[in-house]
Amino acid sequence: MRLKRTLQMRRFDSELLPFHNLPSLSCRILFFLCALLLCGATTVLAVVALEVTVTGVSGPPYENVMARLAINLQKGSERLTPIAIRRLHRQAEKDISAALAPFGYYNPIIRSSLEKDGDSYQAEYTIDKGPPVIVREVMLQVTGQGENNEQLLRAIAKFPVKTGDILDQESYEQGKKKLVYLALSEGFLDAAFTERALRINPETNTAAVQLVLDSGRQYLFGATTAIQQILEQDLLTRYLPYASGDPYNPAKLFELQSILYRTDYFSRVVVRGQTDQIVDFHVPVDIELTAPEHLNKYTLGLGYATDTGIRGKADWSDRLYNSRGHKASAGLQLSELENIVTLRYDIPQGDPRYNKLVYSLGYQDKQWDDTDTQLLTAAVAHEYSGPRFNLSGGLELRDEVYDVGNTSGDSTLAVPSAKAGMVWADDVLYTKRGLQASVGFLGGVKGLVSDVNFLQAMINSKAIISPIEGWRVIGRGSLGATAVDSIDSLPPSLRFYTGGDNTIRGYSYKSIGTKDSSGAVIGGRYMVVGSMELERVVTENWSLATFWDAGTATDDLSLDFSQGVGAGVRFRLPFGQIRLDLASGLSEDGSPLRIHLTVGGDL
Repeated sequence: MRLKRTLQMRRFDSELLPFHNLPSLSCRILFFLCALLLCGATTVLAVVALEVTVTGVSGPPYENVMARLAINLQKGSERLTPIAIRRLHRQAEKDISAALAPFGYYNPIIRSSLEKDGDSYQAEYTIDKGPPVIVREVMLQVTGQGENNEQLLRAIAKFPVKTGDILDQESYEQGKKKLVYLALSEGFLDAAFTERALRINPETNTAAVQLVLDSGRQYLFGATTAIQQILEQDLLTRYLPYASGDPYNPAKLFELQSILYRTDYFSRVVVRGQTDQIVDFHVPVDIELTAPEHLNKYTLGLGYATDTGIRGKADWSDRLYNSRGHKASAGLQLSELENIVTLRYDIPQGDPRYNKLVYSLGYQDKQWDDTDTQLLTAAVAHEYSGPRFNLSGGLELRDEVYDVGNTSGDSTLAVPSAKAGMVWADDVLYTKRGLQASVGFLGGVKGLVSDVNFLQAMINSKAIISPIEGWRVIGRGSLGATAVDSIDSLPPSLRFYTGGDNTIRGYSYKSIGTKDSSGAVIGGRYMVVGSMELERVVTENWSLATFWDAGTATDDLSLDFSQGVGAGVRFRLPFGQIRLDLASGLSEDGSPLRIHLTVGGDL
């Protein structure tokens, strides 16, 4: 008995010895080996293969089940053990039921199995969603000053959960958020739900919705004060997207800030609603504006286009010529085949976001094939550039001296014009889905400055679709017609030609048109151009394209189309695409190849 107690005491004492007091080096080595073996065993046990299969549901319910199913979320864990798999498997039915509840299924029937095959496990769950929960009652009400607000009543009528629907809790939550956001945008800054209840009876698979939104008082825009000495107050006021007394909407303040930045008049814009200075439910607005350090902007450029050859460009603009918001600009382009000088003066009109009066002067000296022309212009136009539609109308005085083939001329015209266009696109620079269309008219009356009677119409369109991810189909077309006694009565700048980078690739610039007796291309009264292009995106910035172009410019109504086919490469830049094409003019002898280079946005 005494010996036994002694041994037990010694064993107890040895366990309390610190590591550095182990009796020998061999014991220390043995201790480390045991630790390593235990770690290795743990690591081996952690590597367990697990496959999870769920059937019976699809779409959003399936995605939510997989996102809530713990055994699926843990299947790649290094700490997963057979014991943990069995525990997670027992929990799976609760996870699946919770995942289906937001979609209105509270009584699913779930058949589950867990099979082991060697070192791997297979968990399978077959789901019968069961009968859905049906919404039997929907009670929505607005109280407070907004109880008769048209926007709120319209939103109540369009609430996404209705009697007879299968309950969708996500739609219910989104509907509540939209009601509150709409109330805020209508100036009801204190809006809140005084009652919000979604009562679900899983036994009868029915639900009832009860929402009462207390709008409170409506807040209005008060006076807007601008801290600035840059623009006349009347012009600045015309930029406001609201008027004093309109329902107060914080989003309008962000819109105003964006509008003022886009004018290019200011280097810094701060717009604040003074909610701590409300008087009689009117919220005053303060604007702080800082003028740019340099009002004049200069740009220089060097480039190349197959239609013009090597070209250099210099531009100047005064973004704020005076406090009335006027702008002035000038441009100079010099190239092998085309020299252009432009002067422009813009004056804001009406709603200055979209309307302006434009005065311009221009000089062009162009050469191509057997044509040489010098054109001097002076014009005034009113332009409207809205978010989607563009309208313009104006009057242009034109004096043009030209040589075309065997003929020469000097033309003076007063040309009134009108143009309307629209652009719809998901992105105007790199478009996956978009449409551009425009129609324009211009003419002249003999004796009213002009030396010829004529009327000309032009229609242009371009469409882009992406039927398959990574692919784009691009189609464009142009139609032009001129009512005039003889094409020889019009200067070259008003005749129709085609061929070149932006019309029919595979042909030189303005090489397609009516020819005179010497074989020189002199243009025509009619023009038809069409193109189809298929583009395949290779990487984020690079793509390949193949295309077919066809069209004609003629002095009669014959439709003897010239055709061009080819392929090219595209490189995406922040301001559009660089397009390098190799095209063959099928209608020319020998179907010669030509290179075409263009830069710009899609629409």
